[in-house]
Amino acid sequence: MRLRTKILILLILIALAVLFAAGIHSALQGNPLGADFYTFWKASRAEFIEGRSAYDPSVAREIQMDIQGRLSSPTEDQFAFSYPIFALLLVAPFSLLPFDWAQAAWMAVNFVLLLTASLALSSRRRWVGASVWAFYPVCFALILGNLDLIIAVLWLFFFSQALPQNKGRSGNTVWMGALIAVTTIKPQFSWFFLILAALIALRQKSTRLMLGFLAGSAVLWSLGFLWHPYWLNEWVAQAVQYLTVLSGHSSPLQSWLAALPPPYDQIARSITWIIIIVLSILFIRSAWREHSFSIRLLGWCGIVTYFVHPTGFSYEQMTFLIPVFLWAVDERSSKKALAAWVGMLVLSWVGLVATFTGFDRLADSSWLLLAAAAWLVWITIDQKWSQPGKIQSASQS
Repeated sequence: MRLRTKILILLILIALAVLFAAGIHSALQGNPLGADFYTFWKASRAEFIEGRSAYDPSVAREIQMDIQGRLSSPTEDQFAFSYPIFALLLVAPFSLLPFDWAQAAWMAVNFVLLLTASLALSSRRRWVGASVWAFYPVCFALILGNLDLIIAVLWLFFFSQALPQNKGRSGNTVWMGALIAVTTIKPQFSWFFLILAALIALRQKSTRLMLGFLAGSAVLWSLGFLWHPYWLNEWVAQAVQYLTVLSGHSSPLQSWLAALPPPYDQIARSITWIIIIVLSILFIRSAWREHSFSIRLLGWCGIVTYFVHPTGFSYEQMTFLIPVFLWAVDERSSKKALAAWVGMLVLSWVGLVATFTGFDRLADSSWLLLAAAAWLVWITIDQKWSQPGKIQSASQS
């Protein structure tokens, strides 16, 4: 693709984002929508404009008053910025705008980014890319305005570029490694994907990918220390407080085990963790020996990540929607792809309704997870699933 064409596409995307932002701003009429984004916006303004630390308790108190009209109790969400300081680099340009316009612009940019990436990566089945935004977890992330959507898009791009049909189009793996470094701003979302990416790089001896990740991480951390030399201590203290508040939330694993009386819940937890660790080792060992990493392993990583996620919020389900997306695009049978994709899309909203109506309080965090597990079992025993879905590094192409 010529440079002139790339510039034209970029200008079109910027124009679309501006139009979307104007439309969103007009529709919202100044009403705040995303509590998560408000925290990032407020923390970014404190850090880069007002000369205060993003981790200053006064910033959190102001956010609490703005969002709920009162201060939070020690056991409630503190609405405090609890990310590495370099995470604010993503939000910094938007902090220059008033919140109503910043919110609209952030949502528009995220939507255009998601739609552009999903359409570009679904050349075989555009309807998959065009409908990914309609999943409830994705809509939830867009509305809240958190960083999960950007991280999900980065992982989607990375793993899609490693699929065999993309041989010769993987680009500079140094830049891919640098993009992966950005995902470390939310380790609870990325930890298993990071392990998988490291294994791919080591097994395929992709030094460029490893160097890109190390260089990207070094740049992010260096920028943080140059701007805010004491951010690490403040972040650790804030993270400890955040984990304390999280004790009121639970992962899907903890929610399910809560139905068991003690000491059976502890026994079941230990057995579950043993099964997860053993199966993970077996899957990784098989992939290592075969010099390839199947979509099934990626699906396992996504499911496990959400299953043990400390909060279990619905938008975190994007961890297993990433492999489902890649499978739906690459699956030979259009009927199978359509059935699984549409079925899970509808189920994501049915689960929400079941939760709100009290039919099943855990539906929004459990039903789609169970469907993903069933999907993983299905494609594992499907003998037709052999050639597609192998994840390989660019060095093997």
